[in-house]
Amino acid sequence: MGVASVRSRRVQGRGVKSQGLDQPEGCGDLSMLLEVSLELSESLDLDTVLQTAIIGAVGVLRLDSGAIYLLKDGSLKLGATVPPLPPGYRLDDTLLALDEHPHIAEALHSRKPVFISNVEEVQLTAGERAAIEGRGLASIMYVPVIARGVPEAVIIVGSTEVHEGFSGREVALCQMLSAEIGYAVANARLYEAVESAARELRAAYDATLAGWSQALEMRDQDTRGHTDRSAELAVELARRLGVPEEHLSNVRRGALLHDIGKMAVPDHILHKPGPLDESEWLVMKKHPDFAWELLRGIGFLSSALEIPFCHHERWDGSGYPRGLQGEDIPLPARIFAVIDVYDALTSDRPYRMAWTHEEALAYIDSQAGVQFDPVVVRAFLEHTGSVGYGLS
Repeated sequence: MGVASVRSRRVQGRGVKSQGLDQPEGCGDLSMLLEVSLELSESLDLDTVLQTAIIGAVGVLRLDSGAIYLLKDGSLKLGATVPPLPPGYRLDDTLLALDEHPHIAEALHSRKPVFISNVEEVQLTAGERAAIEGRGLASIMYVPVIARGVPEAVIIVGSTEVHEGFSGREVALCQMLSAEIGYAVANARLYEAVESAARELRAAYDATLAGWSQALEMRDQDTRGHTDRSAELAVELARRLGVPEEHLSNVRRGALLHDIGKMAVPDHILHKPGPLDESEWLVMKKHPDFAWELLRGIGFLSSALEIPFCHHERWDGSGYPRGLQGEDIPLPARIFAVIDVYDALTSDRPYRMAWTHEEALAYIDSQAGVQFDPVVVRAFLEHTGSVGYGLS
């Protein structure tokens, strides 16, 4: 059942009909509480949990409005509200100082609901008065949300009419709902913290990879900028070819590390200004194997190894290191092979001047079905707006 349907049931009255028979009032309330609890258990997204929680609280108690505030460092941050905040209504940018809201503080300290049947008959702080008048409330209840013995939040529910009080059953329902919300909020926060830590770890890994690629380019000055340019182009082309968004980070990582194996190639070979002789070429051709040996033990990079290991394979099977052919070559490697050659051809080298854009595209077109995957070549040429070099 969706949270919207919880809201709609709030207006059905205190009796709940089922199959034409009247259900006792308590059964209907417990049924609604169970439905809210099930919904809370279905999500680990904090915003979804908070919205479900406040709609459920207002629905179970059959009141007019509600809000849930998260407790953090002595302040209360608005998490969700129903109905939405009125136009132009500000609540100090939805952040409340706990010391300006003593009734909330009392509820959190006592760990019991605090109820005000008539807001005109009690002394309120300016902050409390602003919050209550902004909603036009006559009665209000503050319900602490406790999980694992720790205050997590506070639920504020109210009515636009004076409410004489809540029955013991209603208070019990509210406390049960509060407990369910507390565990849902705690779990969502824990998940959010784990996700945040994972994002930070991934960012640290990516920064390390960028450092590795920069170190390689510092060793080989002739290719400076090649890695970053190629990585960006490879991601663009992979996206164009339908590689899922969640896999593009591995395309980028693999592109950044595509020549990491050259760290094991001796300087006299790597920096030789002229063509390599046969023995030197045999050493150079080992750099994909060097990359495999260097990276295969790093679990984080297991899905990014295809480019460093396979980007010198050729569509016709004459490449290296394994002589893979056609679609046996991983798609990321087939994509990067085109980008790698294009960027290399259009960059100056000690042994030749850079080719023009048109010359490089004509060469890539001519190698479709030989060196490169024809589908990748066509997508690349379409991406550059340069189809027409004879690719059929």
